[in-house]
Amino acid sequence: MSTQETNSLKWREVYSLAALNAAVVISWIAYHEYQPILMENLGITHLVDFLIIAKAIILITIPPLAGWLADRIMKKNGKHMLIFTVGIGATAMVFMVVATLIGTSHIMDVSGIIPFMIVIWLISMNLFISPANSMIEAFAPAKKLPIVMGVLFLVTELLYALEPVIVGLVSFFGDTLTFIVGGILIGGSGFIFHRVSSDEVLQRKETLMKADRVDNQSVMSYLAILIIGLMLGVGKAFIIEFLPEFFSSSFSSFALSGNLISFGILGLCAIGGFLASRKIAELNLRRAILTSFVVLAIGVLTLIFSGNVYLTIASALIIGGSFTVINISGLPYAIQNLSVRHVTYGVGIYIGASEVITGLFEYMYK
Repeated sequence: MSTQETNSLKWREVYSLAALNAAVVISWIAYHEYQPILMENLGITHLVDFLIIAKAIILITIPPLAGWLADRIMKKNGKHMLIFTVGIGATAMVFMVVATLIGTSHIMDVSGIIPFMIVIWLISMNLFISPANSMIEAFAPAKKLPIVMGVLFLVTELLYALEPVIVGLVSFFGDTLTFIVGGILIGGSGFIFHRVSSDEVLQRKETLMKADRVDNQSVMSYLAILIIGLMLGVGKAFIIEFLPEFFSSSFSSFALSGNLISFGILGLCAIGGFLASRKIAELNLRRAILTSFVVLAIGVLTLIFSGNVYLTIASALIIGGSFTVINISGLPYAIQNLSVRHVTYGVGIYIGASEVITGLFEYMYK
């Protein structure tokens, strides 16, 4: 493979990963919309706490485990996409099975099966996340990875910002059709990503492995990735989980709700991150991340102790800005400091760490 090929940015592959991430976001929104409804309809609301805790544990542990397995299989058999394929196939299948069970719930008792299927779905959804996102190193040279992240960030955060619209569509479709559509979205986008990424990108990955950038992977590299992931999770949790509850309880008479402000900030982050990604790519990523940590801490402390509505909104915007920079630069920095042979595991640690604070807040504000 020529130098020009290894230095090019593979837009087709980037767009296919963005489509897969979009399907994942839509699936999560549908899950959050219908999980409480299903539990209530089936008379198993006593299992809500169990599923919240199970989800948090799965989100934190499965991405690193899937990454570790993917790296082991790649090292032994050279199969880069096996864990990804298993995760995509299982997720699409569970979507269809749940749709069938919901459709037959009026003629048979499925209350004992649905929670089990939900857990299986949560596991399978997190099996393919780290293998898929670790492939971005084969989509672009190291210096252009923040540009790739800018595109992915634009798609995912805009969808989260448009959650009320997606929830409206989900409600219109109804539970059975929503799960069928979810299975088609995950299966279809996963198939396209696999097809697009299975030829020259895998060759590019093998080229990277032959000229590995890291000879001996240090524990400190994993620790740095863990910390970056945790800080990313702090920004995400405070915007999505903490801000709406805090704002509604502190400023209930304000014209805008906490949820609306949260969605607005996510939309601004998505567009701002996309526009700034080329500039961030030119920066020293380590310095940008450390600066963002400081700014994030200032924003969080100001938000917690704020007693003024406008100061609260300003601090939330500060958190959003630092969250954006960490999101655009964090994964590229992690990948640059990982051996190609351990990159999927490292990406899994990064993704799992980013869910720790969100899981804690979700349980607190259930």
